[in-house]
Amino acid sequence: MKKIALNDLDMIYISYDEPNADHNWQDLINKFPYAKRVHGIKGSDAAHKAAAKLSETSRFITIDDDNIVGVDFTDQIVSLDDSVDINRTVFSWPSLNTINGLLCRNGGIK
Repeated sequence: MKKIALNDLDMIYISYDEPNADHNWQDLINKFPYAKRVHGIKGSDAAHKAAAKLSETSRFITIDDDNIVGVDFTDQIVSLDDSVDINRTVFSWPSLNTINGLLCRNGGIK
């Protein structure tokens, strides 16, 4: 069984032009002072590549600029069967849409 402790991973906030980006960033670093930020990079692919360059851990957590993260998020430990190739796997947590109450994987934490 493979185990990944989320608190051992870099946390990178990706922002571009979300109106609440700075407010949400401040909320994130108040909870997770070690978080890093990639800001103003045009295009999702380019922003994620910039996040990968910024990361000092082999895997990292990305948070989109329209998310507020719960203080206990990094308390999780992900357990995986040994057959799972973590080099070809993306873990995704859904986000809660506060308008309609639905959970959605688009824009969630990865």
